[in-house]
Amino acid sequence: MSVTEFDAAVTEFSTKLRAFVRRRVRDEATADDLTQETLLKVFRSRETLRDGQRLEAWLYRIARTTLVDHYRRQRPSEELPETMAAESVDEIEALRQALALSTQRFLEELPECYRVPVRLAELEGLPLAKIALRLDLSLTAVKSRVRRGRAMLKTKLQECCRLEFDRSGKLIGCERRERCGESQKRTATERA
Repeated sequence: MSVTEFDAAVTEFSTKLRAFVRRRVRDEATADDLTQETLLKVFRSRETLRDGQRLEAWLYRIARTTLVDHYRRQRPSEELPETMAAESVDEIEALRQALALSTQRFLEELPECYRVPVRLAELEGLPLAKIALRLDLSLTAVKSRVRRGRAMLKTKLQECCRLEFDRSGKLIGCERRERCGESQKRTATERA
């Protein structure tokens, strides 16, 4: 697609693009601003369009990204009240260690067919293909067992604790649930 054809196609599509943006924002002025921002991104990155036949999908993807960026910018960044001060680094580290110990304990409670692949993947850091070779299983079977084992661990942890994570996925809070003891009792009963 030549530059002239690209410019003509984008210009022709700009009305539909603006309508797409307008349906997703509160007012006309914001729709105009975001449409203009989208078009600037489109013209600046025209070299990244690999297939001229997919121009419309490419334009919508850029518009969606622009809308997501807009809504992310709208979140207020207010100061937290002093009563919600963050835990100290030592408290967070102690929390992570307690969670690691609980995870290891719950890992030992998993059936062996899930426990071994999860331990090899998570604790020893082996790639799934090497685990498959070591356990003489197919790669599909190892993927399935690791996925199911992780899900079982997650369920056990969620039964025992309410976990809080920050935006990057780091653990920032944990509250023990009353039924945590029930989970342990049930597991002990299941083994007997």
